[in-house]
Amino acid sequence: MLLCDIARSVANEVRLRTVYAGIGRRASGVLIGRQVRLVSRKYIQLGRRVHIGDFCRIFGGSRPDSISIGDGTVIHDFCILRTSAGEIQLGRECSLNPYCVVLGEDVAIGNHVRIASHTVIAAENHIFDRLDVPIASQGCQSRGIVIEDDVWIGAGCAILDGVTIGTGAVIGAGSVVTKDVEQFSVVAGTPARLIRMRTAGQGPAPGPVEAAVHVASTELPEKGTV
Repeated sequence: MLLCDIARSVANEVRLRTVYAGIGRRASGVLIGRQVRLVSRKYIQLGRRVHIGDFCRIFGGSRPDSISIGDGTVIHDFCILRTSAGEIQLGRECSLNPYCVVLGEDVAIGNHVRIASHTVIAAENHIFDRLDVPIASQGCQSRGIVIEDDVWIGAGCAILDGVTIGTGAVIGAGSVVTKDVEQFSVVAGTPARLIRMRTAGQGPAPGPVEAAVHVASTELPEKGTV
């Protein structure tokens, strides 16, 4: 049993050295799970106590700091972050729950942002102006996405290119956000529309929107490898 434990410990140390090798900047306390793939890792910057769960895929771009993940941020299992010529920036103490996808040329996510499972943040669109050329051959365009501090995004949302979500906003589960969201507002629907504004001292308002947001974006407990 002791020899098995030693062998397991050595194998894990070798795995971690391989995973961490070549990362652009890695602060203390970083934990990376099993079967994580880091592409263009010299352009990936990881803050202190960043946790990356099992089977995540992070594709850095072509310039320094193209992927930047702030202190204390947790990226749960099976998430994907991808940029090519732009930047994806995640602030401090954020959480991306399982199966979230963040892609495009310029995505800026603030501090203390909670993003529930199966949310897609897509800062790019296909060009489809011409009828005589396949859409796949017309290229893409990107205006960027900004998600400010203390935003809560429910499960299964789509945040589309060109959108800014203001500080303290809440996005109901399953929403498609196609235009800017005002600070401290609660929005939901397809496309997302204003439900109400958050105000100081306001208690939770009962109703299907709030219930759906709460149930769908309950975060999963962290695993030991995350």
